[in-house]
Amino acid sequence: MKNLRYFLFLLAFLPTLTFSQNLAEKLGYPSDAKLLIIHGDDVGVSHSQTKATFEAMKNGIVNSTSMMVPTGWSAEVGEMAKEMPDADIGIHITLTNEWLNFNWGPEAGRTAVPGLANEKGHMYPDCAQVTANASPEEVEMEIRAQIKAANQMGIIPTHLDSHMGCVFYGRPEYLKSYLKIAQELNIPAMINQQMVDGIVKPNSALFEGINVDKFPVVDQLFMAEPKDYESGMEAYYTQSLNNLTSGLNVILIHLAFDDAEMNAVTKGHDTYHAPWRQADYDFFTSEKARELLKKNKVQLVTWKEVGKTM
Repeated sequence: MKNLRYFLFLLAFLPTLTFSQNLAEKLGYPSDAKLLIIHGDDVGVSHSQTKATFEAMKNGIVNSTSMMVPTGWSAEVGEMAKEMPDADIGIHITLTNEWLNFNWGPEAGRTAVPGLANEKGHMYPDCAQVTANASPEEVEMEIRAQIKAANQMGIIPTHLDSHMGCVFYGRPEYLKSYLKIAQELNIPAMINQQMVDGIVKPNSALFEGINVDKFPVVDQLFMAEPKDYESGMEAYYTQSLNNLTSGLNVILIHLAFDDAEMNAVTKGHDTYHAPWRQADYDFFTSEKARELLKKNKVQLVTWKEVGKTM
């Protein structure tokens, strides 16, 4: 009888004990494990981008990606994904079109979401213009249209994130739609504690009905800036891998080949251009990158795996 009472006591507290596990423990690792997602943004923006990303996932240490649906080469993502049926592919929610001569409009159509299109029918080049012109209703409609189109290409997204951060740095309602839709799909939406503290908590009424605590929060996010490119990408990524801490780390990279196509796409830009993207590809398919993972005892995980803990 005494053992039975003890068992019932433990059973009563089991939900609490399970909830107290951190993400690493839920995934079967020690509580202080360094978890890392190496995430290749922008597949679908060009053939060069998509091919380089999938090759880096097959032959390098890149283990996650997300697609830009409204772009000209997005259908190719669905074709390439057939060769990697277990690939971790999310939706890189695209509300902008930053290139000079390579243009696209909203997936939902200019008539349906006029606030997301300029006078030429193309998306705006930066997030500030999106915030100034696009209503929350239009942004939510566009997010849903992009997910639906990806589904039609054979992509069932494992997560959501945001191209150029427009969902994060625009109106709070954009983030609400982002989290609401991810909650409906029961998949992670990339967020960090700064977004929770700076956007969600000050607007608690707006986010009512969204269980923000359910979403895994990124502890450290790394993405090279222009100064890092000038100093050398290998040095930046080496430092990043050496500085990983316990918890969920994400390194955002942009892979492509320094070829004629990618140079034409990125014409007029001295950042995130073809040579930058080639440097990302070179490092994350190198033996040095693999050695740094081993040296720092890093455990690679995917958004798909993280999503199973929700």
